[in-house]
Amino acid sequence: MDRRRFLHQIGRGTILSALAIFSGTMIYRNLNSERETCDFDFVCRNCKKVKTCALPDGIDFKKKNSIQ
Repeated sequence: MDRRRFLHQIGRGTILSALAIFSGTMIYRNLNSERETCDFDFVCRNCKKVKTCALPDGIDFKKKNSIQ
């Protein structure tokens, strides 16, 4: 095997691996998006969506703080 063919195969393998990882990530994200999740990493009192939130943590926060 010469150097040119070796580099060509390395390039193909890299592209194929990247495509497989990207596809797997997109499929995994799509499967997880069916469940309702919170988009924010901070607590409910700082959330702008707390009034319309249907998540259990948001509902508990609204009950405790009488937010309508």
